[in-house]
Amino acid sequence: MARRVQAADDLVEELVHQFSDPFAFYRELIQNSIDAGSKRVEVTLAFKPASEKGLCTASVADWGEGMDRRIIEDYLLTKFRSTKENDLTKIGKFGIGFVSIFASSPDLVVVDTGRDAEYWRVIFRKDRSYELLRSQEPFEGTRVALHKEMSSAEYQDFVAKSFGAVCRWCRHSEAEVRFAAGGADGTPPGPPASVREPLAVDAPFQVEYQEEGTHIVAGPSRTDPPEVGMYNRGLTLREVRANLFPGVAVKIVSRYLEHTLTRDNVRTDKHYEDAIELVRRLVYGPLRQRLPEELRRAAERPDGSADWQVMLKVLLSYGDRLDLGKLWLRLPGGGAAAAREVRSLSKQAGALVVAPADDVLVARMRSQEMAVLEGAPGEPTVGRVQRLLGFDQAMLAGQLFTFAEAVPEDLRAFLAALAPLLEAAGACTGEAAVGAVHGAGKDRPCLAVEALGRPLLSREAFRSPFRAGAPPILCLNRGHPLIAPLLELAPKSPRLAALLAARLVAATHEALNERADGRLTELALSA
Repeated sequence: MARRVQAADDLVEELVHQFSDPFAFYRELIQNSIDAGSKRVEVTLAFKPASEKGLCTASVADWGEGMDRRIIEDYLLTKFRSTKENDLTKIGKFGIGFVSIFASSPDLVVVDTGRDAEYWRVIFRKDRSYELLRSQEPFEGTRVALHKEMSSAEYQDFVAKSFGAVCRWCRHSEAEVRFAAGGADGTPPGPPASVREPLAVDAPFQVEYQEEGTHIVAGPSRTDPPEVGMYNRGLTLREVRANLFPGVAVKIVSRYLEHTLTRDNVRTDKHYEDAIELVRRLVYGPLRQRLPEELRRAAERPDGSADWQVMLKVLLSYGDRLDLGKLWLRLPGGGAAAAREVRSLSKQAGALVVAPADDVLVARMRSQEMAVLEGAPGEPTVGRVQRLLGFDQAMLAGQLFTFAEAVPEDLRAFLAALAPLLEAAGACTGEAAVGAVHGAGKDRPCLAVEALGRPLLSREAFRSPFRAGAPPILCLNRGHPLIAPLLELAPKSPRLAALLAARLVAATHEALNERADGRLTELALSA
């Protein structure tokens, strides 16, 4: 007989310690409440302070069908037997969830319950021995109360962990689960507040599937790896970070999903496989169909960069040939461009042109209908787009393009004197100008441009103005440290400033030989 008692005690100990989270008892008790048909469950904590340690009481109350003596003796107090066997409307299957309350090492556990005009109280002591008492007070449903001595600081920690556990396990529960806690100073609990959250994934948008007993939501995940949650009637069975489907966050609520005996995983049976198949149809059907339009909307939003990247990654993960007419790319700062148009406009540059943010150069390029995408070379998203559009490289707009913006200063006399001097030195450009340079060439004293204000590939702008084929306008860079002093001199001595500028331009392009120097000197003296 002693061996049997010891074996029973050892079994209970083993069952208690299978729960790695000592606060998982909330899940188990709330699960029992839902199985009992309760539409509302309240978790309440209170504290009675004392000189050394006070008394914490944590209770889980429901308004379900309750228990009579037969159920208490045959099922609550007998392990591995359950009224839930072969019943897919019930969550628990093993009849062992109640013992999880002992994982928190309570000093006393009291169960009050009633059914069919029978009202009972079961008192469990610290050593797991129990006493069954008939109660004279009518009681609807079931209330399980845990009593434990602790300090006020320990109570505050207990409240925080209790709230976290209830939210984690029950935030999608089909029953209304409410939580309230009194203060560590003994103040009573306030009105209980719901912990319920809508069934949603962290995604720019989500699609849903519903049938009797099953509800699935899925969307492009903002986190990597994405969240995958599985629930039975809203109670958490398992939540992990995994690529069940690449880049897609998924939550599955199904009365057919079941947890394993150890409560730390989902049983991978036929019901599980059927649920995964429903997810696959959702991901490759409605989710895939909505992606192009949602991608366009995210591209247009100023704050939509991160969401656009998330959705692009998922769209490209489908693997088959993508219709570029349905692929929307993002412009710096917000704006959508069709991929086919971007590819066509980028061919003239020989590379995919990108910029991390909108700036003066990017704005001017966009006004000239030139393609610039948001991003930087080497970024994963840029790499994906680059390969998709067939470019060998991606380059920053500020390295590949430049333009000179006309300045408002009146330098007509200076420029009129500079043009013939440049011609005398052998320049092929026919006009001189002054501008503020943006993009490539900001560190150069001058550029050759086709027109002020019009962006130009840097390889064209950097051509020597003393060689045939250079753009027609020689533009001095107002911001260059060698040009700025000449522009200060120009209003007072335009011819002298022009001579110095012509010599500087020729020297910069290695065109200031003896013959060119003689022509400049002769022309300056004749003037």
